[in-house]
Order: sequence, then C-alpha cells, then structure tokens
Amino acid sequence: MRRASTGVLAVLAAVCAIIVAGCGSSGGPITLNYTGPIDPGGTNRKAADECSQQSGGKYKIAMFPVGNSADATRELFVRRLAAGDKNLDIINMDTIYTPEFAEAGWMKEMTGKDKQDALDDVLPGPAQSVTWKGKVYGIPTNTNVQLLWYRKDLVPTPPKTWDEMIAMAKKLPAGEGNILEQGQKYEGYVVWFNNLVASAGGTIVNAEGKPTLNQAAVKAASIIHDVATSGRADPSLSTAQEDEGRLAFEAGKGAFLLNWPYVWAAGHADAKTNKVTAKVAQNMGYAAYPSVTAGEPSHVSIGGANLGVPKSGKNPELATQAALCMTQKKWQEQEAINEGLPPVMNSVYDNAEVRKVYPFADLLREQLKTSVVRPFTPNYADVTLAIQDSLHPPASINPQKAIDTLKSRLKTVADGGMY
Repeated sequence: MRRASTGVLAVLAAVCAIIVAGCGSSGGPITLNYTGPIDPGGTNRKAADECSQQSGGKYKIAMFPVGNSADATRELFVRRLAAGDKNLDIINMDTIYTPEFAEAGWMKEMTGKDKQDALDDVLPGPAQSVTWKGKVYGIPTNTNVQLLWYRKDLVPTPPKTWDEMIAMAKKLPAGEGNILEQGQKYEGYVVWFNNLVASAGGTIVNAEGKPTLNQAAVKAASIIHDVATSGRADPSLSTAQEDEGRLAFEAGKGAFLLNWPYVWAAGHADAKTNKVTAKVAQNMGYAAYPSVTAGEPSHVSIGGANLGVPKSGKNPELATQAALCMTQKKWQEQEAINEGLPPVMNSVYDNAEVRKVYPFADLLREQLKTSVVRPFTPNYADVTLAIQDSLHPPASINPQKAIDTLKSRLKTVADGGMY
C-alpha cells in the first residue's frame, strides 16, 4: 500500500521513545512549518496533528495559512525561497510551480523510497505535475480537471466536439442555450486555451519555454472566437470566471457549462433554497470535456496542488516524511469527501463514500488519465501573461494573427526579454 513506510516509521519511533527517552532531538520535536492554503473543513489540519502524533516525538507540524490569491502566494514563495528561508519546511504548491522552483534549485528531489511512495498509485496527470526533466520534486496531494456539464432536459445527448456543441447551442433559444466558459483575462482563460491546444494535438512551449505553436493553436483560437461570436455566449463572457459561469448555469441561463467538479455539489446545495436551481440540478448531466477533432480524446489541463520540500528548511528529510504522511490514502479520501478536492490516487476513486460525493468518479478518473499540465516551463509566469494579452477579448480574436503575435511574444520571453 502506498506510503506504508510512514506507519512503520511511527511504530519504530514509538518503540524507540519507550526504550530510550529522547531518541529524537534532545530539545524535543522539531517544528516543521507547513505553508499554504488551509482546507475549509480542516482535513489537512487533522492530518498534520495525527502525523505529528505518529512521529514518535520526532516532529510537530505547524500550519501557516496563505491568502486566496495564487499570484500573491507564488510571489511569497519565490521571495522566501530565493532568500534561503529556513522556516519553509513544507509548501503547498500549485502544479505550475514545479519547473520554476526545481530549475532554481530550491526544492528537494524525491529519490529512492521517497520517490516510490510519492508516486505510488498516482494518476498520470498529477504525476507529471511533480516531474521536471525526469526528476520528481514534490508529492501530489490533490488534483482537478474540468468536465462538460449540461442540461439533460435541453440536450438529451451531450456533444462530443466543440463544433457539435456550438451547433446544438444554436438550435436552442438565446440565453437558454448558452455555452458558459471562463473568458476573463486571467488564469482560467489560459486553462481554456491550453485545453483546446492540447486537444487539437499541439503544445504552446517546450521545456525551454520556446514557442511550439502550430495549426493546433490556430484551431484553438478559432474555437474561442466561434464561441464568443456564436450568439450563444453569455454577454459577460469576457469578464466571466468560474463562479460567474456556475451561477448563470444554476439560474437557467445556459445549456452547457465547462467547469471544475465543485459545480456539482454547489448546484445541488443551492437547489435546496432556489426553485430554478432545483430544476437545473435535477437535470444536470456530465460528460467528457468536448474534443476538438471528432474521434480524438480531449486533453484537459489539471489543477490541484503538490506538497514540496524546500532544501533550505530545518530538516528536509523529516519534512519529506511528514509530507508523505499528510498525503497518504486516508487523507486523500477525506479531502475528496469533506473538501471537494479530487484525489490523485487511482484507488481512491473506488471508495464507496468518495463515489457518493463524485457520482462521475469514473469519468473524472478517465479525464485525469489523458490530462495535461499547463505550459510546463520555468518561465510560466511570463508565458501565461503573454497568452492572456494576445488572445483577449475572445470576440475580437483574429486566430492566425493572434497566434503569430503570441509566438513572437513567447520567443522574446524565451530569449530573456520582455515583450
């Protein structure tokens, strides 16, 4: 079983503590600082407490929360890691941080048994998100991937491609048949573009950050433009984020929603107090993210987080033990059930309680098997801004011109300049 070594270590530590008092540090347990978002339901706090108790006095995990802003969190980590901060022992990292932090030499590489435990039973997408140039620099802790949500009372059979979905939407009344997406100039818009490029068989940059854009990117830009000008996009598309789309769907203002799995639980919870949402929730269907090419699978960007161990911390080896303990199967299950965070481990999707929360568990797992990371490069912070600047607003895109502009900007970034 994955990470069973943590239990063995705990037993040995407990025996050691009984036989020889102070088998760990003579000054008591080392305090390991965990910095990152804290689960609203408290799952990772419970994991930290239990893992600390099981360490046999070797360590105690202290939790230090960060704000909700991904950009602010990255800036905080970069500043402290670059300074060699000894008070960062475990960090909860967005999946896109791996190349930048690994290339800078800030993160401990997982090797040997630690690497085996970190990747044991982990699905391909999450495993890819901690791997840089063939080496593993983190421990997958939760993941995410978008699905297609649709109104079964309006669309008996869900579309398999984007072209088919646009055609279906046009047969429905304006407003009722809308396609709800994230079109604001922010990270969610990059996710949409990356989904389409990958599903068309292309990539955006290589490992060195050099542009690899081809006709797949032009097709992706064309689809975004087609949705925006179809007459079946919400008028607020260019300023819409995930929650705006979710709420519009719940209000009966769309037949199709491209969004993360949280919308299922949120919609059913809101249905208890709203009659319109109750009808939507009753008829809420789910399907694979639409393909770009008929007969070809979609490849959707993963979200989620990984636990990383900075080299500059007080005791990276102990921090690795603690991080592996906090991400073992038990806590994967609890995060899925209580926090709405999809698990990274394949076997957790077979858990009966997890399947109650995620009736679409098998579909989610299949999407994760073919998922991709967002442009995997140390220059990601510049790459995402270049994408946003080149392709916004959606309705104004000239596909070939936009991709040519993006290619030029990405080349400038790769060469160390500012576009």
